[in-house]
Amino acid sequence: MLLSIGNIILSLILGAVLLALVGVHSPETLSSLLRWSHSVKEVITGTSLDPKYNVWIEFLLDDRQFVFMFFVVLARVLLWLVALPFFIIRNRLA
Repeated sequence: MLLSIGNIILSLILGAVLLALVGVHSPETLSSLLRWSHSVKEVITGTSLDPKYNVWIEFLLDDRQFVFMFFVVLARVLLWLVALPFFIIRNRLA
């Protein structure tokens, strides 16, 4: 259980670091990701949802959240790729 919590916390921190690195080294990429996330939000809120639900989606979802979630998912994939050889070796030894 501690490994799972550690993985989540580490992926949040690593996602924030990746976001900052992209923002510093490639601001045009970060800008295009923000524009893309705005388009995704428009698609989600442009559906024919009932307005009593759609207003909450518009209020709670932010373009920056989508970009941050993208980097957190990317960090989780990177952590999995780093940890995979260790799990394979551990399973072979057991």
